[in-house]
Amino acid sequence: MIEAVDSPYFIPAIAIIAFILGLLIGRALKNHKYQSEIEKIQVEKSRLANHVQNNNISFTEDNTIKAVQTRGRSGMALETDLKLGVITKSNATPKLDFSSIGIASEDAKDDLKKIDGIGSFIEKKLNSIGIFKYEQISRLTDKDIETITELIEFFPGRIKRDDWRGKAAELMSKKQA
Repeated sequence: MIEAVDSPYFIPAIAIIAFILGLLIGRALKNHKYQSEIEKIQVEKSRLANHVQNNNISFTEDNTIKAVQTRGRSGMALETDLKLGVITKSNATPKLDFSSIGIASEDAKDDLKKIDGIGSFIEKKLNSIGIFKYEQISRLTDKDIETITELIEFFPGRIKRDDWRGKAAELMSKKQA
């Protein structure tokens, strides 16, 4: 037996036998590793199959999935009742305080499109809430700006960034001169 240990083939033979044993044991363990999960899935599958057989499925109902709006165009969050599919704004429609900015009529309106950031679409929206003149825009308070942003569904912060108040004051002074 001592002579077999001294043989040059002894260590490679042991290595091959160890490799084969490791391979066989690894495969056996791998097969058993997922066996319990497979059994759980099969039980769940049979439970669902029985449920489908016991409950009639009606394909005449409207089973479509409908998208639900969660934000308005202005970025304001909307409250949504998913059960009823009713969308309401999170706050009541705000009212603009004309006592601070003044009241103007459509007869004497200014061309609001001359203010950077106001195009024909935004001008129409401003006119629809009662803003027609540069003087009104130049008198806006921060609260008024927030209210107008909500009413015309404009990008939050855009009125301040585009400096509508300053540009309206400039245009008003040019108009008077």
